[in-house]
Amino acid sequence: MKLLLIAMPWQGLDTPSSALGILGQCVRKNAADWAVDEMYINLRWAEHLMQESNGSITTADYGNVADQVFHGVGDWVFTPALYDVDSYQTDEYSEFLEQRDMDPTLPVAMQKHARGFIRDLAAEIAVDPPDVVGFTSTFMQNVPSLAMARELKKLVPSMLTVLGGSNCDGAQGPALHRNFEQLDFVVSGEGERALPSLLNCIAKGETPVNVPGLSWRGDDGQTVVNPPAKAALPFAMVPAPDYDSYFQALESSPLRHHVRPMLVLETSRGCWWGEAHQCTFCGLNGSNIDFRSKAPERIAQEVRDLAHRYQVLDLVMVDNILDMKYLNTAMPEIAALDCDLRIHYEIKSNMNRAQLSKLKEANVLFVQPGIESLSSHVLRLMDKGVSAAHNVRMLRDGQDLGLNVTWSILYGFPGETEGDYRRLLAKMPTLEHLEPPSGAWRIALERFSPYFEDPTQGFMFRRPSEIYDFIYQVPRDQLYDMVFFFDTSIQGISGPIEDEMKQACEEWAKAYPQSALSYWTDDRGRVVIEDRRASWPEEVIELDDLQSNVYLGMFQVASREGIRRRLAEGGHAVGDGDVEEMLCYFVDRGLAFEDEGRFVSVALEVDPYRRKLINGKEVAASW
Repeated sequence: MKLLLIAMPWQGLDTPSSALGILGQCVRKNAADWAVDEMYINLRWAEHLMQESNGSITTADYGNVADQVFHGVGDWVFTPALYDVDSYQTDEYSEFLEQRDMDPTLPVAMQKHARGFIRDLAAEIAVDPPDVVGFTSTFMQNVPSLAMARELKKLVPSMLTVLGGSNCDGAQGPALHRNFEQLDFVVSGEGERALPSLLNCIAKGETPVNVPGLSWRGDDGQTVVNPPAKAALPFAMVPAPDYDSYFQALESSPLRHHVRPMLVLETSRGCWWGEAHQCTFCGLNGSNIDFRSKAPERIAQEVRDLAHRYQVLDLVMVDNILDMKYLNTAMPEIAALDCDLRIHYEIKSNMNRAQLSKLKEANVLFVQPGIESLSSHVLRLMDKGVSAAHNVRMLRDGQDLGLNVTWSILYGFPGETEGDYRRLLAKMPTLEHLEPPSGAWRIALERFSPYFEDPTQGFMFRRPSEIYDFIYQVPRDQLYDMVFFFDTSIQGISGPIEDEMKQACEEWAKAYPQSALSYWTDDRGRVVIEDRRASWPEEVIELDDLQSNVYLGMFQVASREGIRRRLAEGGHAVGDGDVEEMLCYFVDRGLAFEDEGRFVSVALEVDPYRRKLINGKEVAASW
């Protein structure tokens, strides 16, 4: 029997599907009666758009739409294919986007091609139809998958369809099954056990009553929902992925000259921080936040095997958070590989310099630390477990070590105040030599987040996000169970302060390329600081012995009491007033960041060979 696994738009063009790469292996191992093939329809869609538009719709345009998760752009593009119409709510949705300062021209142009694309590709598949087609759905893959399943069932009614992925987690899976007859089965939860078990039932003609988390139809045509798995999947049952189908498809595609592929590897699931302190706004781990990680001895070998097999050195680890034990296990083994890798990991933002150095040695060059704010008060509202000073230390150490740090500022938390952001605005020029945020964004109310699960935390009112009004023809009560994003009442800051925060992020990004703040110690052990930041006077500042001691003492984040204790242990008899005067100078001059009594120095350390003499004074050498 034949299974076809499909990656629909808007899977990224530059990465294979982790779900396809893993599930295909699980089926080959645990469902012996089935031959497995994989199809990257996302690549075919991008090819189609480029061809039909005579090159005016590019792979970059595809990526721009794929990134618009919060506005449902990708799902809306495929609505004509789902409802078998020429266009769908074009004027209404265009107005919706324009009200949010988004240009609807590109998605409107794409939508014109969706119906014909789905028809033609479904006809191609139907020539030699598989017995089962499996769709993986994350973010905006729902409508493309539903549209393709509908067209395939119309052409080959005996073909069975299965939908799985994060869009099917919890109540979402049964709701999708109830409302879309083109779905024969929907898997909620992890598919490594469920999909082979379902396929074995189909091959034997058995009713799938024991497949965990499966929605299926009984003899009366009504949805039957099996109980979820009793326990999370042990990571030993997750095989290394096979991406042959992706690289074969890319190699034969006209997109091959426009796409720089990256590998994808999963080394853990869940969130060890979230098990005890789930961030109040985060629903990304879905209904199963239990943290499990891959045996460290597997990781370096799988990294090496993937890089060697596919001749690709860029690797994205799709974990929600780094397993800290890997710093002393997997990372040294990766560092020892004879591969010039470029690895991306999501990490916790309070990692110190020594820990970050271990990542750098293992060629982890891109990190996403979940910084989210530089206000300790707001970070407590998020239940982040870090202070603003620790987040600034992350930015400084990441820059010092040559890491690329991706982060953003979030707002809209119940209990935050305008004062939180006024204080932050005043401090942002201090940091303009460090990696800027991608922007400032109001949080969304996400299914599975603590804010969603407990309305008393501030978001009592909620309804399925307005974006779904332009996408689904589903009753409101069914839609509530089916979707991930919800509209809710405005909490936290609003009005002009929002615009000021967004503008400040833009100004930071403009200042960053021309800003530098660095320090070194001279022959006497005194700190010398060179300031070349855009918003500050260009100056070389020489600190005395006492000031140098205090400045270096703030390197790891220090409180006033900690600084006084350090001075006393060093034999310095300094009054509280003098300490306070020094701290005020460092903060007011933008040489240190302070929030809620925690101080951290912000100048970057300069290697000795990067210093030179100008007019008899040492300064940092420019590259």
